[in-house]
Amino acid sequence: MKTFIITGIQMRNKGAQAMFLSLSYSLKSIYGECEVIGFASKYDDPEQYTFPLLPYDDFTRPALRYGLYKVPFLVPIATGIVGYLRKSDKWRNKITDMKKALQRADAIFDASGYTLGSGWPKQSGRMLLDTIRIARRFNKKIILMPQSFGPFDWGEKEDSDFIDEVKKELTYPLKIYARECEGYECLTSLGLQNVELSADMVIREKIFPSASQISTRHRDVKEYYPAPNSIGFIINKNVFRIGDASAVIVLYAKMLQRLLENGENVYILNTSTADTDLVKQVLGKVRNSQKVQVISGEFSSPELIDILARFKYVVASRYHSVVFAYRSGVPAVVLGWASKYTDLAALFQQQDYVFDIRSTTAAEILDGVDKMGSNYVEEARRIRECLVGVQATSVVQQAISALEEQGISATVTTHRQIPSLRGNGKATAMTV
Repeated sequence: MKTFIITGIQMRNKGAQAMFLSLSYSLKSIYGECEVIGFASKYDDPEQYTFPLLPYDDFTRPALRYGLYKVPFLVPIATGIVGYLRKSDKWRNKITDMKKALQRADAIFDASGYTLGSGWPKQSGRMLLDTIRIARRFNKKIILMPQSFGPFDWGEKEDSDFIDEVKKELTYPLKIYARECEGYECLTSLGLQNVELSADMVIREKIFPSASQISTRHRDVKEYYPAPNSIGFIINKNVFRIGDASAVIVLYAKMLQRLLENGENVYILNTSTADTDLVKQVLGKVRNSQKVQVISGEFSSPELIDILARFKYVVASRYHSVVFAYRSGVPAVVLGWASKYTDLAALFQQQDYVFDIRSTTAAEILDGVDKMGSNYVEEARRIRECLVGVQATSVVQQAISALEEQGISATVTTHRQIPSLRGNGKATAMTV
């Protein structure tokens, strides 16, 4: 039985969670019975999941990278101290488990969303480089699955040294899949020959699990379904970080006000506790705010796809909320600030509905809301047609083919029924 390790996982981040699930279940569809182990930096009680998760963090990662497990008694003593200080036993015996997993793994896949680029501190990028170094230490093939890269301009005096470090480490992965054209160009400008361009896995792979498949604590989310023909509205705290916070609050309020004036039934979908106060602030500036309903809760990514599929269109500024919507054939008015939004929208001929929060006027965005209100049926049809083309090939299968060329063969299953969330957000059986 094949064993694969997936790194770059953050189960609390629903976009990162979705990338892991998409990759994990696509691997299982190809290999049939295989072991997929998640090395996750952020997750709650692992007992709630139907798959194994191990803590891949600032404690375990250096231990694996530097081979500290080779020093007698060092790891048990260090684990005890860390567990006592942080009042957790989640690390108990885990470094040994992780070492054994790495030793038997056939390959490592990294499913980070975005760590290596000047949108984050260099330390975030070094976590990805450490993962590559660990793969090298254990003599394992590693593939970086679709994620964002660059730009590489932190504006610090040691930038050139760090870029040299990046170039050196990124020559080791078998394949690097850049999610955007900007990232592809940043990587190839370093002279790397192992880079390919690919859309996000969650939108490109047909296979995706249902909520009941991934959790031992499955619930029925029907009570959270919006009324038919409603609009979903998703706020993102990062928009306040990128733009002027007070102006963003006013902009969100104007958009809600316009939707209400257009006679729309609106639901704010609040999926992060970090956004709760922002939702209250925005609603405080909306006349007749009692007409805006709020769906709030801690949802898994399959549950979010299920809910988002019920809207006729959404206004969103979280990248994977747009991915989830497009996956279900639901149009979106998008507030963004990075190339990942425009590149994603271009796949579905939706460029007219993407607005850069840093350079677009409120009037232009409100015009976009009105335009979507008139054209959402046609836009939904266009998205569904484009989705067929986007999913005509599989980046996971391409990665597997690259491994096969290195002698790691797949026992491909045929006519295997894999539940998948399709355009209506409901679980159906797919034949692969």
